[in-house]
Amino acid sequence: MIREEINEIKKQFNRDTNVITKYAGCYVDAEKNIKFMNKDAFYSLPEEDAFKYEEIFRKTLSGAIGKSLLTLDFSLDDEGEDSPHAFLMKLRESRLDDELLLDEFFRKVIESYEHAENYYIILIDIMYDIPGKASDKIAMDDASNEVYHALLCSICPVSLSKPALSYFANEGVIANRVRDWIVGMPMHGFLFPAFTDRTTDIHAALYFSKKNDALNESFINEIIGVEPPMSSVMQKETFEAVLYDILRDELTMPVMSSLSSNMLDLIAENSDNPEPLVLTKNDMVKLISKSGVSDEAVESYEKSKDADIEVLADNVIDTKKFEVKTPGITVKTDTDSIEKLETRIIDGRKYILVPIEDDVEVNGMPVKSI
Repeated sequence: MIREEINEIKKQFNRDTNVITKYAGCYVDAEKNIKFMNKDAFYSLPEEDAFKYEEIFRKTLSGAIGKSLLTLDFSLDDEGEDSPHAFLMKLRESRLDDELLLDEFFRKVIESYEHAENYYIILIDIMYDIPGKASDKIAMDDASNEVYHALLCSICPVSLSKPALSYFANEGVIANRVRDWIVGMPMHGFLFPAFTDRTTDIHAALYFSKKNDALNESFINEIIGVEPPMSSVMQKETFEAVLYDILRDELTMPVMSSLSSNMLDLIAENSDNPEPLVLTKNDMVKLISKSGVSDEAVESYEKSKDADIEVLADNVIDTKKFEVKTPGITVKTDTDSIEKLETRIIDGRKYILVPIEDDVEVNGMPVKSI
């Protein structure tokens, strides 16, 4: 899903649209015991309660695409008769009216979800009457020809509020406040089916993770039913490791500067594309061949099976900061200063030379020169 499609669904979570038909919740303690389950028509909730829930649902569709939000595609093998995909389709068709299906869903989540504290699972049924759009992309409310029917699951931590003194107006005293169990913003969740090209896409789901390096792989595997993708952090670490292992001594500062500039140029060329830029092995071969490495190094990269990875460009390079990691040393600076850095071999050892007027971090420590 692209940002415009995600935002379109996200904007529907308010009382004016009434797209949420029902909700179901399951509160689980740290020992995986169900404390209670509830189910009701969503807008039978008090207005203040509904507002808090809607905030949670919007948050489940928030974050950077490719980092916090990942589109997960189902293969034909993932959509078998007894697959998690088939179960989600059945749960969606039930409109949350089947108590046994709901109970089974919550128990599947509890079994697969890895979390050491209390949490609250919320599942909602969405019925969105998709408005048509004119050629100028302005919505036409009276031109709807499809209803987008989906499930949104949000998993929220539940933790004790901090101890504090509080003013009690009835007694006219300040005393220790009773600690409450507070439902926080979601840690994980998913939207199924996806909303692709402004239509229902039962062959994909949108997964949410608050932390880029914590995808909860067991949950993705068992509940959504696809092979967990690499997190954005893992993509960056794997990408850097492959580059270093294959190119090694050819990764001089001029080469890294040129490679970084070429990647930034590619990102800039893709800026008008709503789809995030994916770097394939072929893309990387072209980029490193333009960056000053030898033909032998390019050939080594092209032949390496370790380089058979696809990563999002935004996950492996920062458009504002330049960072390079090699064993034992990490160098950070802004992108405008990359070309000023220099590598030099002195007495058989590689040194990174930094102009004295530029601010650079090495191993987390700010330095002026090396």
